[in-house]
Amino acid sequence: MEAKIKYQNGNFSAYANFAFNITRATDPVSNQYLLDPDEYAFLLTNYHYTDDMQMLTGSAGAAYRWNQTVFSVNMKYGSGLPTGFANSSFNEPYVTANLGVAHELQGLPGAKPLTVRFDVVNVFDKVYAIRDGEGIGVFAPQFGARRGYYAGISQKF
Repeated sequence: MEAKIKYQNGNFSAYANFAFNITRATDPVSNQYLLDPDEYAFLLTNYHYTDDMQMLTGSAGAAYRWNQTVFSVNMKYGSGLPTGFANSSFNEPYVTANLGVAHELQGLPGAKPLTVRFDVVNVFDKVYAIRDGEGIGVFAPQFGARRGYYAGISQKF
């Protein structure tokens, strides 16, 4: 199930997205040699969550244009991927927030504007595990991006 909403009024815009998903399977058909024998025997006859199934996912954001500058904020939410014996439990949920500002610079007369942008990803430097190194076919922990600063320049043609 998926739902989304968009709103715009003058120079202000906002959006929100939400998704709900349950994906289950039985009888693994590839890489069986990587699985623990007891877990594999269980998976052959029992439903289990697939390794990339995140039950709840969401994102939301807003932007405001002031003259030639756009200010933006957005966030994302994940309920956590399956982990543990036969993917029977879930990693911790996470929320991250991002900020951005973009400014259009007018170059030569008749030329399209040059855009200069600066973004901060994961503003609060939230440390979160996407995978904890356990679960079906998962052998190493993976973490989401830490706080990052990004700058860019783009030219419209």
